Amino acid sequence: MDLPRKGPMTSYSANIHRLSPGDIWLPDNRASSIIVTDLAKQQTANTMTTPHLNPTSTSSSTTSYSSTSSASSCSIPIHPTECSKNARRHRADTASLKEYGECYRRLGQGTTAVVMVVRQLGEDGRSEKLYAIKQFRKKRKHESEKEYMKKLTSEFCISSTFSHPNVIETIDLVLDERKRYCTVMEYCPGGDLFTCIMAERMTELEKLCCFKQMLQGLAYLHSMGVAHRDIKPENLLLTMDGTVKITDFGVSDVFRFPWESKGRQSRGLVGSEPYISPEAIENKEYWGHLADVWSAGIVFYCICLGGLAWHIAKKTDHSYANYLRALEQQKLYELFRPLGANERRIIHRMLDPNPSTRITSSELLEDAWVKSISVCNNNSVDNMNRVHKHTEGVQPVCTLSKK
Repeated sequence: MDLPRKGPMTSYSANIHRLSPGDIWLPDNRASSIIVTDLAKQQTANTMTTPHLNPTSTSSSTTSYSSTSSASSCSIPIHPTECSKNARRHRADTASLKEYGECYRRLGQGTTAVVMVVRQLGEDGRSEKLYAIKQFRKKRKHESEKEYMKKLTSEFCISSTFSHPNVIETIDLVLDERKRYCTVMEYCPGGDLFTCIMAERMTELEKLCCFKQMLQGLAYLHSMGVAHRDIKPENLLLTMDGTVKITDFGVSDVFRFPWESKGRQSRGLVGSEPYISPEAIENKEYWGHLADVWSAGIVFYCICLGGLAWHIAKKTDHSYANYLRALEQQKLYELFRPLGANERRIIHRMLDPNPSTRITSSELLEDAWVKSISVCNNNSVDNMNRVHKHTEGVQPVCTLSKK
């Protein structure tokens, strides 16, 4: 499926492809030892046979990569006491998906999980609430119990610590009736940013609003010491009032603990090819939060012009090579010509091939022009009383019943 755009593009610049919901990658080097221990005990005690999930494979010319690194230690961006709180929070010995209602609709599936929406009825039997559920596959034969549990809990351990309006809320880790593990998250009926871009209905005001909301969520993650490492339009969800929320922490990495000042570099080639930074492609180690800024810069280009400027950030890519040549000659890159002066300036800062001089997410939010961008509130109205209609024309996959 091609992503239309109004400006000039390369022959493949519109080659953004939809990934199946739930097509996530779970690294095995970020897990809570406490949660792993609790769940492993339960899994060992469980004698019930769990059938394999049989997700349908998805094909796309946009390549995604998963991390193959491993580590035996627990690494999450919280204090050990918080880790204990999370272990109690998901109540591994008693938590059941039934607490959140019944399966309402299946959204899709990928190689590691099935994504569904469940509907919870209120005590009055009439009021309802919807949740997004990510149901994970069972343990593979070649995996040890410890490896499986680390993969299973890594995303939950990181994402459940976040609390920000532009980051998806991860609520619980539970078991369904067939003893399969499921992550419970808030449901965003507005779909993803990819869908909004393809609809071509957003005004310039709404595009910039989405961009700034993405930056706000990203800056928050980085302040927590977490690099997302797979920022793309498909991983930016929207509520019906236009709030943008970052989701899918399957390949996220902790680059700095709260008690550290310097942090450490990330390893492994992960993410989706058009959005991966050049240093992540070329080097074994790189700063994950700076790679996120590069990815966000590509997303900003997609928001503004509806396509991709290049397929991959390698010199063998003709369009990317032209971009590097334009930078060296201090000329305007042709595909950036349709952008406004401020948009070009910001994208150049975000798509700086040198990560040591690339702007950070916090610096972006301090930029005078970015500061001037008005973001809509829960009523889809910004601070200048202008109505935003990000999701106009978008039909939510699931809605609450009309009583």
